[in-house]
Amino acid sequence: MDQGKIMIGWLFRISVLIGLAGMVGGMAMGMTRNVLLAPAHAHLLLLGYVAMFLSALYYRTAPEAAASRLAPVQAVASVVGAILFPIGIVCVRLGDRARFMPVLVAGWLTVLTGMLLFVVIVYRSTGRAAARATTEQSGEASIKARIAGTAAAHVQNM
Repeated sequence: MDQGKIMIGWLFRISVLIGLAGMVGGMAMGMTRNVLLAPAHAHLLLLGYVAMFLSALYYRTAPEAAASRLAPVQAVASVVGAILFPIGIVCVRLGDRARFMPVLVAGWLTVLTGMLLFVVIVYRSTGRAAARATTEQSGEASIKARIAGTAAAHVQNM
């Protein structure tokens, strides 16, 4: 199994586990009617479940993106950020704001880094080079069709 498929599998597995944790946390908040940690719950689900699951889907549909050297770095940054940022939110909301703000900021910067890397990966895999490759493939098919048509016309003229 290649590294890209392994990374994709782990992104799917981690994202659904984070999604489960976020849902359980949301249910606990609903049962206790204490929504103090709602921002952490929302960020955990959005970053850890939704965004990570979508990136895994993208990597599955664009294997050239998953094969890039940036993809595993982006995946690790996304996982770390999706966990660290909500932890930072919880610590700031429940504890000493000044003491835990560096955790929140580190998580936010990690999330931002992961997203910036993903933007680069998507643009590289769908940008001009990818469009040029598609155009070259369709141009090659067009040339082959013309050659086949010319050969057929030549045979008919014989």
